[in-house]
Amino acid sequence: IGGDLGYTNDPTELVVFQELELVDRRVLKLILRVHMEHVAYPHIAQAIALLDRYYTATGIGVDNGGNGLAVVQELHTLNKYKDLQLDGRLRGYDFGGMTTLAVRDGKEVRKRTKEFMTSLINGALQRRQIVFPAEDLELEDQFTTHTYTLRDGRVVYSKGNDHIIDAVRCALLAREQANLDQVGEETVSLIPVLTDPVFI
Repeated sequence: IGGDLGYTNDPTELVVFQELELVDRRVLKLILRVHMEHVAYPHIAQAIALLDRYYTATGIGVDNGGNGLAVVQELHTLNKYKDLQLDGRLRGYDFGGMTTLAVRDGKEVRKRTKEFMTSLINGALQRRQIVFPAEDLELEDQFTTHTYTLRDGRVVYSKGNDHIIDAVRCALLAREQANLDQVGEETVSLIPVLTDPVFI
């Protein structure tokens, strides 16, 4: 489950993916998208809890800005959500923050969180590992009109109508989180490989 949580000017978008095992690959299929406008954070928390109760999500990611922080705190701390056991499954992500991808020579290899989230979407699309419903024209419009520019070597994404994309970003990072939680020191082993001669 992924969510871009808004309240006043921005809508809330929640997306639910199902992971399918095909013969040659695993595929994420968008099975539900919920669009809400002018909904207060306690009700957004209830909606996420309801989706989790119904679908039993392996991971839930939401943006940590605005309502996101309040929703994450409410879902983690209120007694009425304790039965969901969201610790380790629900995460709030700071789009402007950094994500550690690896540790090399004692130094963290980091990437801007929003860029990393976007690379997860791009990779899934290129590998044909993500499926969106053809009839969701709003989703198609957002993906096909979303742009970025490079400013001082940094990617700056266009502002505006990208709430569904941000929800998908959060869902894919929540899915990837188990791998990121295991990031540790990489050991590079140089082993000579013998092959048949390529030049004769």
